[in-house]
Amino acid sequence: MIKKFGFAAAVALVAASAMASNFRAADQVYVPAAGHISGGTKTFISDIAVSNVSATDAVTVSVIYSNASGTQTVFNNLFTLQPNEHREFTDFVGTASPNGLGLTNALGQLIFNACKNGGSCDVTDTTGCPGGLTSGECPDFRNITVESRIYSVDNGANPATAPTNGQLFSGYPWYSFVTQEQSQNDLGRIFITGIRQNSAYRTNIGLVNASQFSVTQFRVKLFQGGTQIGSDKLTDPFAPLEAVQQPLSGLFPGVALGTGTNLWIQVSQENSSPTSDAQANGCPTGCPGFFAYGSVLDNTTNDATTLEPQYFKALSDAQLACLFPAPGQTVTCKSTPAAHRAVSHH
Repeated sequence: MIKKFGFAAAVALVAASAMASNFRAADQVYVPAAGHISGGTKTFISDIAVSNVSATDAVTVSVIYSNASGTQTVFNNLFTLQPNEHREFTDFVGTASPNGLGLTNALGQLIFNACKNGGSCDVTDTTGCPGGLTSGECPDFRNITVESRIYSVDNGANPATAPTNGQLFSGYPWYSFVTQEQSQNDLGRIFITGIRQNSAYRTNIGLVNASQFSVTQFRVKLFQGGTQIGSDKLTDPFAPLEAVQQPLSGLFPGVALGTGTNLWIQVSQENSSPTSDAQANGCPTGCPGFFAYGSVLDNTTNDATTLEPQYFKALSDAQLACLFPAPGQTVTCKSTPAAHRAVSHH
């Protein structure tokens, strides 16, 4: 069985990385693994940095915490950032409100939602957010970025002064999730390369259901060089917002890996089904979406290196023109229908 985050915490650092661009600002940002939890002789802690990229508006930030089973806790209006304010939160999960969540035995996923201070960001508010259920947009949504470092210290040590072993964990903007609904454009799958599994290194794979409104499964294929080894792995169903990490050897037990190098995996999503409240929240299909990442660890030092997910496709000329239009050029880039957020904005 795939292990939940809490079971993996004692044996390895979790890690993730951004998708294929540095466009990180969004009104809704995911951190797929963060926590404050002890395992063995180590305590795992997450420091979080949140930036308000608006030069004119203060923003109020709410946070959703989802544990390894997808059970969600909402921290509405947790803190406010002034225009252009960048703030660091040490031990965000373990520190009490308003500087954290006050959870001292927790490891899971965080979703940050930003709203103009005093504004309305409830998509069901037909006055403050007209058409919000259909579009997923509210005029008072405001953009932030989130960065995280997850690290370990010896149990009982002061993280401000003790030696640490950790890794950058960039926040994912909501629009960067992968979805099976883009399979026809070959954007419903990603690959993770640089995987090693031998006497010197081990690799963990993280899979995250990015939707609050659908249950989903993942199909994982393991390759060495250009050849698939072992059979496809179809995971058990993932509950909404469930996030799981486990060793590669747990995903593919008994598969002969040879030298344990030149390994890579392909991840796709299938069999997604909407929850009972999906339609009422503007997601009749369940708004399926996912993130995947890898972390390769040195078996001697436990030093971890992020393995980024990548699409198989390059940006087209039209897409590049949307990002980098020529001077004076006007381009129309928004597709119809637009992508819809897969988590309720608070």
